[in-house]
Amino acid sequence: MHTNNCLNCQAHLQPEQRFCSQCGQQTAIHRFSMPHFFHEFFHAFTHTDKGIFHLLKCLVTRPGLTAREYLHGRRKAYFNPFTFFLIVMAVYVLVDPFFVRSIPEVHPDPAILARIPTAEGRENYIGILHRANQMQYILTGKANFVAMVAVPLIALISWLCYYRRGFNYAEHLTANMLFVVFANLLMVVLIFPLKALLKDSPLGYRLPFLGMLFQILYLWWCYNGFFQLHSIGARTRSFLVSLFAIAFWFMFSLTITAIYIYQSWDFYKFFGRIFGSH
Repeated sequence: MHTNNCLNCQAHLQPEQRFCSQCGQQTAIHRFSMPHFFHEFFHAFTHTDKGIFHLLKCLVTRPGLTAREYLHGRRKAYFNPFTFFLIVMAVYVLVDPFFVRSIPEVHPDPAILARIPTAEGRENYIGILHRANQMQYILTGKANFVAMVAVPLIALISWLCYYRRGFNYAEHLTANMLFVVFANLLMVVLIFPLKALLKDSPLGYRLPFLGMLFQILYLWWCYNGFFQLHSIGARTRSFLVSLFAIAFWFMFSLTITAIYIYQSWDFYKFFGRIFGSH
């Protein structure tokens, strides 16, 4: 049906207008039917210029340039990155139960309890184990959600290192959201199934570190395109920034975990257990 006023914003329409000059909505609106429903559903994901598969292709072939063009105004050419973020988070919810292995809880050791002389010390030991089990559940069962917390921190690092490039923090946040979300999506598609398949093999234990290396290299590639870096020196610096961003996030998350578990100045012992020192 065609009306004299836009059904979306009520702006006046000329008879020959196909789109509203105020909001851009089509002037010819029809009721939803089942064929139209399925057409719109698949159109939203597969549209050549702005579907989600077009965005995925761009994040594979030219991620930095994609984020740069979006921030410079080509908003209609790409699938909305914030909608993309929500869709990927939903994917995480669906796939986590299939690939995340349940790890048995650690219970207090009676022999260790017997060696602790005070009731306060025994209570502290039990509390540490309880909090360690909580963090183990979060870091294994909710790892993808935890990874998303890295986005503001990585964006802050890239902004501090490249603030002269003309992008503000919000723009760095938007770009890094695309980069980190897509990198984690690839982790879900590639690393998680391999980890579940290899289980307790030596390679299976190394896969998270290989995944971290992949994230560093992917972020490096993204920054080269996003900041238009071409010289060897500039690309070497962007690699060091990418390495620092991922390493800093890794150490930051471990430190927060250690502080929560120990809730005392003894939290440094956590790193001794993680890295095998005594």
